[in-house]
Amino acid sequence: MEEKCIRCSKIVPWVVLLGNATLALFQIYIGYVAKSKGLVADGIHSGTDVVTTLMVIITVGLSRHRDDKKYPWGLGKSEFLGAVFAYVLLLGIACMILLDALAVIASGVIHPPHMAAFFAALVAVIANYILSSYGFCAGKKMNSPAMIANAQENRSDMLSSVAVLFGVFAANIGFPILDALAAVLVGLMIAKSAVILGLQAFKNLIDESLPGEKRKLIEKVVLQYRQVKGVNYIHIRRVGQKAWIDMEIIIDPKRTVKEGHAITREVRQAIMRRFNQVKEVTISFTCKENLVTKTNRPLGAKNQLNPVA
Repeated sequence: MEEKCIRCSKIVPWVVLLGNATLALFQIYIGYVAKSKGLVADGIHSGTDVVTTLMVIITVGLSRHRDDKKYPWGLGKSEFLGAVFAYVLLLGIACMILLDALAVIASGVIHPPHMAAFFAALVAVIANYILSSYGFCAGKKMNSPAMIANAQENRSDMLSSVAVLFGVFAANIGFPILDALAAVLVGLMIAKSAVILGLQAFKNLIDESLPGEKRKLIEKVVLQYRQVKGVNYIHIRRVGQKAWIDMEIIIDPKRTVKEGHAITREVRQAIMRRFNQVKEVTISFTCKENLVTKTNRPLGAKNQLNPVA
């Protein structure tokens, strides 16, 4: 991984934190002065991102803790725990925004906001796009679930700001209720994001396996060796930014134990080289009689580990 990406990943959370804090204060102030329910709700949404970004800074720092006797798997799970906490908080904020906006609509007393709210929402759209793009770049490079989750929140903020933009404009051309409806839409978007992403973070926390296509990629790397006749199982667990793999391969019963260990070492090194997000691979082997290779090719020479071309 490039050194500049590592340096960038350490700076990104602080840039996003400052950006979200500034944006939240700006939106809430303009929304209050311009009397725009939608913009105030969007500002609160940005404010919750300040909390989630703080969680990213804390949990990413914890996940970099080196493995030791007390924590042999490391502290990578702290990223998922932080993400779950952040999304529970977001769900609570969404409910508050929805209740407030619905109360205004039910009262029937609705006035169009000042057009200053329109330009404030436009600034928010641009700012959230920049912050989310910055966060996605660093999160994907580092394979950090917490950074990616935070970037997704900024992308969600951008979409809600677009809704506020149209709501304020429509309210000023004769449809005042649309500003309050924009606030309702913001609340629903926050709630949807919190539930979907929160459930995904929870699944990672309880060791849900990686998607089938990633398992197939790993199996493909393993089966490139003629001496490997099949794979009995592949168990994968994510620990923050890294993955741990436990698997059992099938080799020809004529092979000795020493040869079996040599094969597993070579396969392990191949996986580690191919997937840089893999922290550790544990491979055991077993034998099976009369097993035909998937490639229908004969075994390689004794003690030679030749990948299939």
